[in-house]
Amino acid sequence: MALGSRASVGLRSRPVPPSGARTGPSGRRRSRHQDVVLQELSRCPTWVARAEGEGGESSSGSKSRSESVGGTRGSRRRAARQRKDPVLRRRKIEDKLKEAQEAKQEGGTLRESVDAVNPVNLGRRARKEIDQAWRQFTRLGQFASTSLSDYDASSVVERLDGGLGSLETGYEIPQAVDTRVLVVGATGQVGRVVLNKLLLRGYTVRAMVQSISDEVLENFPPTVELIKGDVSDMSDALEATRDCDKVVCCARARTNLLADVTRVENEGVKNLVTAVMHHKNEQKTREGGGGEGAERTNKVALFKYQNYKKTDKFGEWRVEGQGETFASESFGYLGQAAKPKVTVQMPNEENKSFLFEGVNTDYAETTSKVTMPAGFSLRDCEGLVINCHGMGKKFAVVLYTEDQKGRHGYISEFSTLETGFCTRRIPFTAFTRLSPEQPPLDLSKVVDFGLRYRSAWNKQDETEGIEVSQSRAFRIKVDWVKALPSGPESDVILVSCSGYQYDEDERERYLKPKRAGEAHLRNSGLGYTIVRASSLVGVPGGQKALVFDQGSRLSGSISSADVADVCIRCLHSQEARNKTFEVSNESDQNVAEFELVAHIPDKTDYVQAAVQGLEKNT
Repeated sequence: MALGSRASVGLRSRPVPPSGARTGPSGRRRSRHQDVVLQELSRCPTWVARAEGEGGESSSGSKSRSESVGGTRGSRRRAARQRKDPVLRRRKIEDKLKEAQEAKQEGGTLRESVDAVNPVNLGRRARKEIDQAWRQFTRLGQFASTSLSDYDASSVVERLDGGLGSLETGYEIPQAVDTRVLVVGATGQVGRVVLNKLLLRGYTVRAMVQSISDEVLENFPPTVELIKGDVSDMSDALEATRDCDKVVCCARARTNLLADVTRVENEGVKNLVTAVMHHKNEQKTREGGGGEGAERTNKVALFKYQNYKKTDKFGEWRVEGQGETFASESFGYLGQAAKPKVTVQMPNEENKSFLFEGVNTDYAETTSKVTMPAGFSLRDCEGLVINCHGMGKKFAVVLYTEDQKGRHGYISEFSTLETGFCTRRIPFTAFTRLSPEQPPLDLSKVVDFGLRYRSAWNKQDETEGIEVSQSRAFRIKVDWVKALPSGPESDVILVSCSGYQYDEDERERYLKPKRAGEAHLRNSGLGYTIVRASSLVGVPGGQKALVFDQGSRLSGSISSADVADVCIRCLHSQEARNKTFEVSNESDQNVAEFELVAHIPDKTDYVQAAVQGLEKNT
């Protein structure tokens, strides 16, 4: 076809070969399949393209040599190619087959409607759905499944609800619909059971794994969102916790090397806590309009000294009292150096922290007015967090309230590290009255915050070795004091250990990084639940009663499935918020010492009753 020419489409019928003819153009005998194809093609018209000239005049007015069979050799070849065009024939055959298929479907609609109400077919479909749900349920218990009585097959049939595709498992809870849970350590002994239980209850689950290989993908259902990362890497922790409502951390070090334990269970937990706080504060600030006064979700600063140029949170400190000079008639006058000297110093370029120090004193105290944001009260908080460096000595926080009866004081002691800053969490439940006649602490009436030092708290003893002369001198630096808002549920569930799985001579060495990771979570301001499990064993859960305790006294063992079930039930438990407890299966050693909490294989929330009497903010 010449450049710029147009193609006009004409229709021409194809002669039908005799049905008895079984020979082709070459004289060879045709097969039956070729006859069927030729018969199908004979029913379809052949599309023939005729070329028109550049001037637009069609060659249909006068017969050209390309239309005649007896034309030149070149025209005969072109005509043969046009007649044998396979693309046009294939399209026509496909259209015919499509029409036949549509007609068949229209005829089968009635049969399908009849099959839909056929009892035999309904039974088969129900059996298929039940088998699928059963396979999903039994994934929980390769070695740690819950009791079989938890699964009621009759309830599944009752939930078909007119559509077998909407099958439920009976474990769904309302809070799971809009909750995304990050599981860290999902390939571990406890983490994989936690993941399956979360899916069974309808949660949106994200799992953080160190590698995404074919073997890892086979062990996770397709509904689980996998994210590759290392918990000891801060950027990976930030990416994993993004858009997550809760975190269940079951991460364990792969080896017993102290460096590996510290990297995963201390630094890793710290990174997770920091990442969760970052995203929650970012979301809260966004909801509050993004201004400087936007509310943050983890802590509310009462005093802050990290930037000496910003003085709005410095407070107005004054020395309330100081001890008398150590003098007696036998020693006589000791000079000006023996007089007590107590001072407070605000941050400056050299000293970036608030400083409270004194010498030659048995008692010293400084106080400042408490200023809080508008609409905020300590009544909405659970406690205080103070970041300080106290040279290893003991101090106390004093809160003062005022009412019609006068001024009342409440005190709570705390210890510090010898080197470096430390963070101390002081719950309001730990405050005691300075005198028995005072009323209970009313947080809505707190007006002053104070720091107190007494040499009697720092006398020489066998553990600290502080001499009496050193106990009369003190120095404490404070970076900030913040209030911890209360909340209904835990944000992070941390699976730790009781320590009895380690040898007695190495127990303290391995527990130190684990307890440091717990302290990071406890002092963060997030809602937390720390589950210290006994030695894990690979047996099915729900077989023995559970023992809950505080004080590191449980030395038994516990099923991994039981630990996972406790973690799941703590996600939305108000009683479990901000509590640390040990859990173990009953044994002959502890059955007579502790009150047992039975694990009943039904929907009973046994954790709520078990942790109700445990101490909070531990």
